[in-house]
Amino acid sequence: MPFQLTISEGKDAGKEFVFDQDSVLIGRTSECDVVLYDPGVSRRHCRLFLDGDAYSVEDQGSANGTLLNGSAVQTQALEDGDKLTLGPVTFIFTLMTAESSTGEEELPAGAEDGANSTRIVSVDALKRQRNKGVALAPDGADENALEEMRQGATRNNLRALRPASGGASGSRAAVAASEPAAIERAGNSSPAPRRPARAESSAPVRARPQANAGASGLSAAERARIRRESPGLVASAKLFWADASNAVRGGVVGGGVAVVLGIFGLLYWLVLSGSDTGPVGEEPAMLTRQPIRDSFGLGPDVTWARADMKIFEWEYTAATRAVVILHYQAQGISKDEVMVSVNGVDVGKVPPDTLASQDRALEMMIPSQHLKKGEPNRIVFDNTKNPPGEDPWRIWNVWVESALLPELLPEELVRQATESYKRGRKNNDTPDIGARNRYEAWKSFREAWLMLEAHPEPKPDLYYEAQERMKVAQQELDRTCAKLLLEVEGYYNQGNYKGASATLDHVKQYFPEYDQPCATRAENKREEYGL
Repeated sequence: MPFQLTISEGKDAGKEFVFDQDSVLIGRTSECDVVLYDPGVSRRHCRLFLDGDAYSVEDQGSANGTLLNGSAVQTQALEDGDKLTLGPVTFIFTLMTAESSTGEEELPAGAEDGANSTRIVSVDALKRQRNKGVALAPDGADENALEEMRQGATRNNLRALRPASGGASGSRAAVAASEPAAIERAGNSSPAPRRPARAESSAPVRARPQANAGASGLSAAERARIRRESPGLVASAKLFWADASNAVRGGVVGGGVAVVLGIFGLLYWLVLSGSDTGPVGEEPAMLTRQPIRDSFGLGPDVTWARADMKIFEWEYTAATRAVVILHYQAQGISKDEVMVSVNGVDVGKVPPDTLASQDRALEMMIPSQHLKKGEPNRIVFDNTKNPPGEDPWRIWNVWVESALLPELLPEELVRQATESYKRGRKNNDTPDIGARNRYEAWKSFREAWLMLEAHPEPKPDLYYEAQERMKVAQQELDRTCAKLLLEVEGYYNQGNYKGASATLDHVKQYFPEYDQPCATRAENKREEYGL
């Protein structure tokens, strides 16, 4: 049953080939039945073969694929009028009526004896040809250029090759130096007699088995059997696995293992690791002198998610003149990001992060004129730059302290503040003599500062110097606390629980009161480790 391929698009458009054999291989190398000299065509691009009573097309693992009516196919039955696209060229597939002929035909001049397995004829003449046909050869290209095209790598860039200099510019005929070209449409009206082609062409096809099987070695009959016996997706999967190389199969197996491991990891994260997370009890909202251990803000480390702000309430009940000091710790804060307000009035900003943000203690004085006696006061940590659900930030260990201001004359305030300042200097100059000397220095500087807080304006210089000394002493205490707690953690990780417990007891000597956050942090560690 002969068929015709007509180039409808690309160079050599209009050229026609007629075949009356069971298998036709199309590609870029000389072993193919139709040679297409273009870098967009693979060396062995596709095969047309007789499958039962109809022809089918099978892609031979080409780089750019085989398109049937615009869709990529692996193996597909052909119908009359189908468009077959290989790189830059498109063929029209047409079934033809087989013509009977008796007797032997004479071969064309120059043909080798026995080269009678393939017929490539024009529609008008149907002259007997050799089993080769070429197209898309550049004008004027010599044999070396054609051989380079046949052996070159397939490229996705399908630009036509420019003809070599000296070639005839007007010619559209394809010429190959070592391959006889397919004869163009002849002018005579009566076709030359032909011999029956089936018997003649079958032997060469059997001698070249790769023309009858895909890249996996499966024959067309085996592929058809797989499609009949299995559902659509299952059949496609079986054919894909059969056609895949060892590298592709290894990649598929590796990808499947990675997916399974990913599923187990997700289950662990959702079930196991999340079993002991989340807040317990009611969210704290009232401030007292006892630090709140919970953290507030946004991020994986916070106890209570508050992306935009956290609001506390506190009742101010001082009978005499007093100042209120807000104590807290903070982390993940950038400059001017978090504002502290009391009863709707901004009273200060949370300092930005430093290398010691995890360990440092912060405090802020709240002016008495912003407080309401005998009723709840609202204290707000407002994240002004962080819309909900973005950068992490957190605050914790929040508590308030009321410090009563003495009712003394300015001179007496200065005298008592000076005495406290001198005690602070003495303890600060001998920090290693006693464990609590650093703490006593900080406390004495703080007493001097608060004493002078009651001094009317203008404040004496000692007020600012005591305040600065207090900040430096606080930094020393923060470093001492970090060192001690790191030692506790090291002992615990080594399994030396007795050493960890002894170090926690030692923390009390450095921080005897809970007005320093380290005392609370040590108790938290003891509870966490069960010591």
